[in-house]
Amino acid sequence: MPSIRRGRKQTLPISCNKCNTGNKDFTLSLLPYFAYLNLTVSSMSTIYRAYIHNDMPMIVFIVYVYFAYFVLDHCFTAFNKLPPNENSQKKEFLKFTICVLSSSILFGFACQFATFLSLAASLSIFVVVIASSLCLFYVHFFCDDPKTFRASCPNEKTSGKRNKSAKPVSEIALVIEK
Repeated sequence: MPSIRRGRKQTLPISCNKCNTGNKDFTLSLLPYFAYLNLTVSSMSTIYRAYIHNDMPMIVFIVYVYFAYFVLDHCFTAFNKLPPNENSQKKEFLKFTICVLSSSILFGFACQFATFLSLAASLSIFVVVIASSLCLFYVHFFCDDPKTFRASCPNEKTSGKRNKSAKPVSEIALVIEK
């Protein structure tokens, strides 16, 4: 018969970088560098092939996507460092920049693929791009609720005031264990 340990709290792994600080995360921290390396190698090979075939619009597009990806990554990093319940012009500017860069990259890919697809396939790609851009805009500007963000990381304090109706995490864990 397997022994059952009482009093031990079972937790699920959290993908939040602030919560996981073990050595196993060191290998995960190298993944963005591999993504940057893959993006660089793929971009250079595509630019070379476009140069051989004298396809200047493709070269311009790939250079734009390459630099826009890095700017977008920087904007996401700066946006995630800001406090979630802060309403500042910097946060609004970052949201706007993220939406514009993401949408322009999506529209660029739609335009590049539309050149060699049928009219129906091209229109369906543009519908998907427009829908995803509108969803991104909606999520960033209308659904940005700091209260729902803080529910995912209970260890961090949102403000100096405590909600009297909310139970501490230890009481909730005791209820779950019983």
